[in-house]
Amino acid sequence: MCANVGLVFLVLVSVTSIEGQEGERIRLKLQNGEIEGRVAKTVDEGKTYYSFQGIPYAKPPLENLRFEAPQPAENWTGIRDATKLASICIEMYGERGNEDCLYLNVYTPSLDKSLPVIIWLPGGAFIFVITSFSLNGADFFMDEEVIVVTVNYRLGVFGFISTEDDVIPGNYGLKDQVMAINWVHENIAAFGGDPNKVTIMGQSAGAVSASYLGMVPHLKGKIHGIIQQSGSCLNPFSLGRYQRTGAFVVSTEMGLQTSDSSQIVEYLRKADAVSLRNASRTTYIDLVLGMGPFTGILYTPGLEPRNSKDPLLTEMPYEQLKKGHFTKIPRMIGLNSMEGLYMIDTEFGAMPSLYNNYDQNIRRYIPVDMNTRNEHVGKLIRRYYMNDRPFLSNLTNALHFGTDDQYVRGILKDARLVSKYSTTYLYQFSYEGKLGNPNREMRGVGHGEEVEYLFHNEDHGQISDEDRKIRKKLVRLWSNFAKHSNPTPNKEKILDNQIWLPINPRRGHTNYMDIRSTLVPSLNPHQKDVDFWDHLYSTYGNPPFDTY
Repeated sequence: MCANVGLVFLVLVSVTSIEGQEGERIRLKLQNGEIEGRVAKTVDEGKTYYSFQGIPYAKPPLENLRFEAPQPAENWTGIRDATKLASICIEMYGERGNEDCLYLNVYTPSLDKSLPVIIWLPGGAFIFVITSFSLNGADFFMDEEVIVVTVNYRLGVFGFISTEDDVIPGNYGLKDQVMAINWVHENIAAFGGDPNKVTIMGQSAGAVSASYLGMVPHLKGKIHGIIQQSGSCLNPFSLGRYQRTGAFVVSTEMGLQTSDSSQIVEYLRKADAVSLRNASRTTYIDLVLGMGPFTGILYTPGLEPRNSKDPLLTEMPYEQLKKGHFTKIPRMIGLNSMEGLYMIDTEFGAMPSLYNNYDQNIRRYIPVDMNTRNEHVGKLIRRYYMNDRPFLSNLTNALHFGTDDQYVRGILKDARLVSKYSTTYLYQFSYEGKLGNPNREMRGVGHGEEVEYLFHNEDHGQISDEDRKIRKKLVRLWSNFAKHSNPTPNKEKILDNQIWLPINPRRGHTNYMDIRSTLVPSLNPHQKDVDFWDHLYSTYGNPPFDTY
């Protein structure tokens, strides 16, 4: 009790002594030791907030801890500098990152309140961080009196290699996230946060992660809401399908030819991190090109053997959602109007080289989770989307197919399933602003554009008044959900006096909010496409479906 009084006294004295003085230092005592952060001001409203960066939540996953579940961070002596970001986790593409990377950042508007908390999990296909600016751009949420915690987690081969046995069961990146959530539950009160009001929020791979984390039984009571932006455990890219093959191929690329999992883990633990990253990049490209981009990706969450140590995922995600085997907490789930626009981006899409072979092998149109290779199914899909023309003959149609197959059908199926057990708010972000895509040529909102409106990016410069209004709408909706488990608990002028209705599964239709220049309550998104896929699965699919 005396220790708690001392902690409160330290916090109050620190806040009083530096209130409003940007750049000043502030100290907090945590369970592992003392940290020193800094005072900052929000870019829009000039409000004071407190920034604590580079806080370790686990031991560095080096040497014998490579390819192991994370271990709790060790205590430190003295005062740890928490005024700058730690390295992101080593990425598969580019040269960024470090293997010593299990750190998080806390941004809080107050140290002596009990505020709601958002834990942000960035996207990047589980192999890079596509929204790195969101690791330190939480200003807009500070204005809304919401604490933001951003988390590094292991990526690529370091986070998601698996031999599909108890030697390398995988999912280390997900297990990092679990440990970070546990850390927040135990420490967030010291930052002015309410451990009983924690929302996990992610985009793309981060949204897939949030979807999976909702299935982890021992996180019940530690998370109280989930926001999934453009990602679900039912998307084809969310579940590993040839991880064991990938582990053998990458070890061969590194110079070891064996089918023995124990030899692989021993050999790869001794490998130089950069060399391993480079070998995993080659393996990834070879397998994705060989298997086809719509059949899933290599380094991603996968099922673990039930006999492995503390497995997270042992049952197909579709079955878990269908049976209600997940934490019953409120959710916001949504997508952008044309997610597949990234497929024409020369840096990440490489569309011609990846998709030309769809004309040579029509079975590539068939989702892997459909469990059929009937060529007739591929012809039906090509006819529906491409009018029996070559894949790249109509770019808009090809993007429509990619958007539906990779995102729409899985996300909407997820929303419909979880709404039977939990209050679920569905959205589509349809606002085509310059902030999201300054070089917009095609219609629609691409993958990741909404993130630009949630987090401050110094590269934004001057933005239009319309973009600014949408940014304020989006941040208020997301903040309301973190505070009230409801994005529109009351009518507000900033939200066009709209009330966002959750999905009502009993009435047989799907409510959603279409976020345009104004908020437009709507019903049954992408209904024609959803009906097509539902009919296709019910007629030609071979159960058990593993993702849809």
